Amino acid sequence: MKNQKGVTLIELIIVFVIIAIGAVLTVPSINAWVPNYRLKSATRDIVSALRTAQMKAVANNLTYRVSFTQPNSFVIQYQTTSGSWVDDCETQTLPSGIQFNTTFGNTINFLPNSTSTGGNIILTNPKGSTKTIQILGSTGRIKIG
Repeated sequence: MKNQKGVTLIELIIVFVIIAIGAVLTVPSINAWVPNYRLKSATRDIVSALRTAQMKAVANNLTYRVSFTQPNSFVIQYQTTSGSWVDDCETQTLPSGIQFNTTFGNTINFLPNSTSTGGNIILTNPKGSTKTIQILGSTGRIKIG
C-alpha cells in the first residue's frame, strides 16, 4: 500500500466539533463585553463632537453648540449673525442601550474665546456602568471621568 497523506472524514469532523465547542463557550463572554464597549464608544463620540464644536467656535469666531435630543442623539450647530442655529453636521445617534443625562439642559455652548457653558454628561449602559464627561465652563476643558 502506498503512503497516502491526507485527512480522514472522522478527523475533519472532530476538528469541527472542537471549534464549535470553543465558539459556544466564547459567545457568553462577548455578550458581557458589548455593553461596556458601546459605553466607551459613545463617550468617545460625544467628546469628539464637543472638542470639534470648541475648535470650530475659535477658528470661525462663532458660537457653536452641541445639542442633545432625547432619547439618544446629538448634533453640532452654529449660531448665524441673525441669531438662528444651523446644523453643522448630521445628527449622530448613540449606540443602542446607551442613555445620557445632562446637568446643563439640552445644549452646551462654546464661545469664540474657548469658554463654554459648564456641566456634566452622564452616560449609562444597560448593566448600570457609567461614564461622566465634565465640561469646565471657565476654560472649556473637557474631561472624562
